[in-house]
Amino acid sequence: MQRAALGALGGAAPVPPGRWFSAAPPALRDLRELRARTGQPVMRCREALERAGGDLRQVNCETDFVARTPDFQQLVEMAARGVLGHCQGASGTKHLLREEELAQLRAGDGAELLSDQLALAMGRLGERLVLRRAGWLRAPGGFVATYAHGWVPPGPPVAMGTYGALVACGGPGPEPPSPELQELGRRVAQHVVGMAPTALGTPEDELGGDTETRLLAQGSLLEPGVPLGRYLRERGGLQVWDFLRFQCGEEPPQEPPQEPSAPPA
Repeated sequence: MQRAALGALGGAAPVPPGRWFSAAPPALRDLRELRARTGQPVMRCREALERAGGDLRQVNCETDFVARTPDFQQLVEMAARGVLGHCQGASGTKHLLREEELAQLRAGDGAELLSDQLALAMGRLGERLVLRRAGWLRAPGGFVATYAHGWVPPGPPVAMGTYGALVACGGPGPEPPSPELQELGRRVAQHVVGMAPTALGTPEDELGGDTETRLLAQGSLLEPGVPLGRYLRERGGLQVWDFLRFQCGEEPPQEPPQEPSAPPA
């Protein structure tokens, strides 16, 4: 059995597009403060402040200043380890965790609460951070394919990016999945990031239109005229049981998703 976890850290709300072209130049003191805080070049700090309408408090992690620091990356890794620990002691194949639940997790035996680690990271970085949501996905008898997009630094053991996806997959038989099927699973995770489906569908679904939200009825990214379910059947019979998609800055769902039916043993 394989399992994987995916989480997201968020700061201030994303800047509305209309404020991108703010005519007022950022205050010199804010420019100096941001440069001293991040160590980034003056022009990059100026651009970040202009996108935030000159408000230093609204400079989000999307500027990637904070995300490139070891403190932030370590915090993400601790959060991922905490979610994996939660997964190991829980039932079911899928779960989304919200802010209150995440705050009580620990990154390992005897480790401090994630809420305490979060407070320490904010003190070191001088930025307000919020551990907003995370999730885990299991694939009993199969494997979990993953994909992260946007910015994936080479150093940290946890993949980071603006978008991410987990896909619970299985092969046509009980034998371990071949490298080809595992790569196909990664492409499905890439499809989930790019096409943002909200439901799974069935392998027999016909091709939907441009607004189709069922994963297996969407046109494959590699062959748009063929529904993804048929595309997978024709290339080794990869089965897709469930998926999770995360996007930096998105609002958590109002209600947790219904528990999917268990995949075949």
